[in-house]
Parts: sequence; structure tokens; C-alpha cells
Amino acid sequence: MQNSRVATFESTDLEAAKEHLNTHGYCIVEQAISKAEAGSLRDRLMGQAEAEAELDHTRILPDKKQILAFLINKGQGFRDLLFHPVMRELVDHVLGDLYLLSSYNGHIANPGGTRIFHTDQWWMPLPTNTRKESLIRTGSITRDHHRGHYAFGEAGMDPVTIAPACTCNVMWTVDDFTAQNGATIVVPGSHLFGRQPDPELDEDAGWIPAVAPAGSFIVLDGRVWHSTGANVSDRTCIGLTTNFCSWQFRQQENLIMGVSDEVLESASDEFLDLIGFQPAFGYGSVEPSDERVERGRRALGELKPST
Repeated sequence: MQNSRVATFESTDLEAAKEHLNTHGYCIVEQAISKAEAGSLRDRLMGQAEAEAELDHTRILPDKKQILAFLINKGQGFRDLLFHPVMRELVDHVLGDLYLLSSYNGHIANPGGTRIFHTDQWWMPLPTNTRKESLIRTGSITRDHHRGHYAFGEAGMDPVTIAPACTCNVMWTVDDFTAQNGATIVVPGSHLFGRQPDPELDEDAGWIPAVAPAGSFIVLDGRVWHSTGANVSDRTCIGLTTNFCSWQFRQQENLIMGVSDEVLESASDEFLDLIGFQPAFGYGSVEPSDERVERGRRALGELKPST
């Protein structure tokens, strides 16, 4: 490990990685899987992308990045990554004991792509002000209209208190991530700013590329400012995002409804719990409130006594 903000860590140096995560809002663990394993994941993702294109199911975002969603259905290798012990220990460090997989996507950064500054918990309302007044009704928050320097007025510029991390995103580097090919960029320490990045005014906020070799992963506190970098190379750059959220929050992907029957047939209890089949303190339950739910099982309907 180098003593710098762009430091990377080995799997055996987790305490230092956790401290870096606390201070800077991200950390990089190098070569957590082999290059051969990363190559196998790349082949599976690109094969999936080709097959989805044949069905006219290609999704390209405004920044020219291609997204392949719902990877829990698209290969055992993807599912295996969810239980990588080093990765999970760092997610535990951010979120605590009980959390869910929120989404699992493949990201293909194409040449010429642009940057879109954001955090992964943009939906988190600011704490009340010093007069205990809410700055916005929580149901009125939108992705596009409540970010930036003045979205919440002057009170939002330097909040007295900030929200904790409620999401944690882990980006797996299937390709080498470089400063030229669209590596994720971050602003170290921005997880403690207490606001969202402004798409124009924060252009020079101190962005750095999270450079890492294939087979590594980057852990992002849900509050840290980040973006896919601009790909100025002539090749694509591929990463896999495993996004986790605390049990209290709605998942990005409806994993219970969308997981395939084939995957469910061989799913472990640990996998089922991670994607949301196990209620948490009654939330997400059918009935009874503490049992693992089963897809297709309904709550009781209207009943009448037999006599």
C-alpha cells in the first residue's frame, strides 16, 4: 500500500482498506480474483450482450455506457462473486449486519462516453435544519431536480449533520481500469460533504480515476461522488456493479419477481436472503411475518367461519 488517496490494498490488508474507506469513501482491493476468472466473466458478459442485441434488448445510457441488468440470472460466475469473503467483509464494514443486494449490472464503457456525476443514494433526504424543519418532503425527491449546490437552498450547502451510508456499491474490474479507458472516477472524502455533486459547478472538485488491474474491486460508500470516466481510448472498458442497500430501503431491481425459476431451483438460503426472500423485522413479509417468503405464496384472502 502506498500512503496516498489512490492507494490500493491486498486482500490481506483489510484493516487498512477499511480505514481508507472511512476517510476517503472508497477503497480498491487489487486482484481479488485471477485474470483468468476475470476473463471468463468478460466472455460471459459479452456473449450475453450479443445475445440480447439479437433480441433488440440493448440498453445504452445517455453517457454512451451500455448496461446489462439483472446479472443474477445470467451466469453462475456472476452469482458466485456475491459471496466473495473479502468483498463481503468490506460491505459489512459500510452497512453493518443486515443488508440486501439492490442491483447487479454489467457496465460497458464505450469509447467517447461522457461523465455523469452522482452518488448512489441520491434519494436520501437531508436531515432537518437547526430549527428541525424538513427541507423537502421525502416523497417529492427526484433524481434530476434535487442535486447540486443549491437544490436545498443555502441550508443544503454545509449541513450540520449528514446521513449515514445506506448503500454500498462494489465495482468489479473485468478489464484493466485506466485513466484513459473510462475507469470509475471519485472525489476522495466527498462521502462526508452531505450533498449531491453539481453536474457543472463540481467539474473541478478533485476527481481521480480508480485505476486497478483486471480482477480487482472498488468499494464505494453510497454517499461518495463518482462517475464512469470519459473513455478516450479506442476500446471498451467493462466492470460489474454489485450494489447493496440496508434492509430498510427499496431495492433498485425487483429481484424476488425477476429471478428466474432456474436460478431459484438451486439457490442457497444465503442467496435467497441476500436478494430479499427473508423478511427483516416483519418488513417484506407475507404471513407469518418471520418466515422466508416463497414466490407464488399468497397471504390469506377473505374468509368466513364454517359455522
